[in-house]
Amino acid sequence: MVEAPDAGRSERIAELFDLVVDSYDNVGVSFFGPIADRLVAAVDPQPGDRVLDIGCGRGAVLFRLASAVGSTGEVTGIDLSPKMVATTAHEARARGLSNVNVQVMDAMQPTLRNGTFNAITASFMIFFLPDAAAALTRWRSLLVPHGTVGVSTFSAWDPRWAQMEDLFEPYREGQFFSVDPRDPNGSFGSDAAVERLMRSAGLVDPRSTNFDLDLLFDDADQWYAWTRSHGQRLLWDAIPDGELERVRDAAFERLDAWRIDDGRIASRHRIRLTLAQRP
Repeated sequence: MVEAPDAGRSERIAELFDLVVDSYDNVGVSFFGPIADRLVAAVDPQPGDRVLDIGCGRGAVLFRLASAVGSTGEVTGIDLSPKMVATTAHEARARGLSNVNVQVMDAMQPTLRNGTFNAITASFMIFFLPDAAAALTRWRSLLVPHGTVGVSTFSAWDPRWAQMEDLFEPYREGQFFSVDPRDPNGSFGSDAAVERLMRSAGLVDPRSTNFDLDLLFDDADQWYAWTRSHGQRLLWDAIPDGELERVRDAAFERLDAWRIDDGRIASRHRIRLTLAQRP
């Protein structure tokens, strides 16, 4: 059988998130939760709605959606990572959420029935896709008329993260992003760019809101654990074992300049939420 062009890439993404499943959103740093709160509030699902969460991870958005739609609604979560899906499905059962269904599925071509969902959410995953416009076009077909798509992306990185760039640059190779989400001239580089992406998929009334999210780390070790608990793990794993300690120690030295009055390490990211509708 001939392998699809992006099959190997999808497998690598699944392997990466299988690897971080235990630490993902689980190192004591409040990141995915506050973003999920804002995204779910913006999409505003109603009791009885059917909602799809794409790239559901450990359920930050998924479980909030389940609460919003209630027992008369239904929430489906999909993710490429089998271990993420198994862990999140287990958590849903432990919480007694009978209105949650979690499946292993590719976000580019979800094998779900057209015209099913009142809303679709995708938090911090769309820039992993090889063709975001094609994916959004497919997602549009899954919505009921006037249904909503809501995505979260980075609006601006704390400029202090640029202080780390030279440490990782020698080890960068074959990234998973369709375009670099940090590129100000890319598809995710501005509100207008993301809104154009929505329009190109046949969605209407795209609009964006932004908010600042402060990240606080007790110490450098917690910062390191957090950066290894999600997609950034890819950068660390690209560093040869013999050089990892040197790079980590250099990063820790630079983190001293990030400390606030109480001694913790702080950084601030600007987060974008973009919504649009199926006509």
